[in-house]
Amino acid sequence: MSVDQSTDTGSDSAPSIDFDHHSPDYRANWRAVSDDHLARCPVARTNAYGGFWVVSDHASVSQVMRDDATFSSGRNTEDPSDPQQGIVIPPNPFRQLPLELDPPEYTPYRRILNPYFSPTAAREALPFAEQAVDALLDRVCASGRLDLVLDIGNPMPALATMKLVGLPLDDWQTYAEPMHRVVAMSPNDPDYMHNVQVMGQLGGAIAAELPRLRTEPGEGLLSGLTKATIDGRPLPDEDVVIIALLMIQGGVHTTTALFAHTMLWLADHPEHRERLVADPTLWDHATEEFLRIFPPAMGFARTVTRDVVVGGQQFRTGDRVMMSFAAANRDPAVFADPDQVRLDRAPNRHTSFGLGIHRCIGLNYARTWFPLMVRRVLERMPDYSIDREATRQNESVGIINGFVTMPATFTPSAPLGTTMPT
Repeated sequence: MSVDQSTDTGSDSAPSIDFDHHSPDYRANWRAVSDDHLARCPVARTNAYGGFWVVSDHASVSQVMRDDATFSSGRNTEDPSDPQQGIVIPPNPFRQLPLELDPPEYTPYRRILNPYFSPTAAREALPFAEQAVDALLDRVCASGRLDLVLDIGNPMPALATMKLVGLPLDDWQTYAEPMHRVVAMSPNDPDYMHNVQVMGQLGGAIAAELPRLRTEPGEGLLSGLTKATIDGRPLPDEDVVIIALLMIQGGVHTTTALFAHTMLWLADHPEHRERLVADPTLWDHATEEFLRIFPPAMGFARTVTRDVVVGGQQFRTGDRVMMSFAAANRDPAVFADPDQVRLDRAPNRHTSFGLGIHRCIGLNYARTWFPLMVRRVLERMPDYSIDREATRQNESVGIINGFVTMPATFTPSAPLGTTMPT
């Protein structure tokens, strides 16, 4: 990566980097790329996708994420020439509601969603998650073989998300698989738009259920959305569908990615596997540390609404900005020995859930599902060994840094007899 490091704060002479977050080079070397940006150009411009700023240091990422008036999440879906194009680069084919809203429009949507994602809601959903994990592991434990992604990493969060949203559990693959494929590939991939179209069909299937849900009682998020109001008016069907799809996307991707990276790291560090099993008090801090070192979402974008200086660089109205969570979590100004995994690291001011009003709404579920999944594998398959040659990472890690497949072997054991929850 070449860097033209200028001391002038004007945008015409800003530090320039050769950076494409969807490239194979970034997928293979995201840690080294992040560290290089932090050391040499924590705020710099790239020409990829029409040009945007890359903000890497923790202080600058925090500044951008907490200032919604200056750095907009909004998106003009009717005019692609408008620089205000939402939270991903290049723009997602679907609007991300309510993530691509700014206050005050954003606030009532968040208020509607909050009860479904509260700490209490996550605790009440834990028995379902526990039963699902053991039922999934029961399916493979006697064989001595499992795929950490396909057999548990994908299905467990997807099942729990379907339960939360209020969709049939048996349909989890129908919803999750095309969503996995979309984030696993570059937007330039020939199959990308096909998978986007499949997601559109899923939205149509959800829309077909809304008239019934508006009149029948129900407990899931989807049912709640059909009965919710903003300023006394029901949410339009289109908004309900978009919100539901976004909640499913968030549920099926992030915990899966975090789990896969963690299991790969633990495979190389058996002493830490044993330590986690022996000392349950480590799990809270360990969860935050794995989130820091393996951020599932590598970063999100904003649009500058007024001239502002960030990290010594002059941003102009209309500039696009990407906040690199992957880099901010490795900032040595905030994290001592940032490349080291410290299971008891505290405090841990990672940015993996975001900051400010758009902080990840599903964080309570992630903090519940993730340690449960890891713990149960360590307890039931303590000697698991991963087939590195057969393990496949996402083609692109620009949105979600996950894996397609991760085969493993272990000493077989008898099933517990756990049935899949309903």
